[in-house]
Amino acid sequence: MTTPSLDDAFSAELMPGETIEWTGQPNSSAFFHREDWFAIPFGIVWGGGSLIFLLSALRLVDIGEKGPRNPVEIAMTALFTAVGQYLIWGRIVHRRWKKRRTFYALTNRRALIVEYGLRRRISSSALWDGLTLIHKRVHHSGIGSICFGGPVTEEWTFGKNNAPRHPTFDDVDNADMLYQTILRLQHHVRRPVGS
Repeated sequence: MTTPSLDDAFSAELMPGETIEWTGQPNSSAFFHREDWFAIPFGIVWGGGSLIFLLSALRLVDIGEKGPRNPVEIAMTALFTAVGQYLIWGRIVHRRWKKRRTFYALTNRRALIVEYGLRRRISSSALWDGLTLIHKRVHHSGIGSICFGGPVTEEWTFGKNNAPRHPTFDDVDNADMLYQTILRLQHHVRRPVGS
């Protein structure tokens, strides 16, 4: 699936009478997040250890094991090494690829997110009149995330019983100004008729 232009990204998503007030994309230069403080060191330990075992299984490093190569051992350590490499740098490459294919819009009725994958389009939205919470987290650079319906959470959540992530504009430029635009649009929808 080809990635559309910013203007064409929302054409199939708009309802009758809905108008776009703002469009944007995540800032692709913001690629480190709070969960990286755990995932990258963990990936280095995981990936480094499994790489040593892989090299040993391939008999490229001698750690005292002799005998023929075990294909199951090679396959398993290759899998563990691949997971470690993904935790170290693969997530950052994937995140950057995903950001280039993610589009955000604010309309007169809702916040809209459209993500283009390899073979499908995924969209999510939050209607202004049904939102009880709009939460933002802004870095000193002005880049921030705005969540519609709950607190801003990380893309990767660990542990049991984690609720699905609310629609979130991740890594948007001028997040404070965008937040004010969102509040204005929400106020306009909630304003009683005739006022």
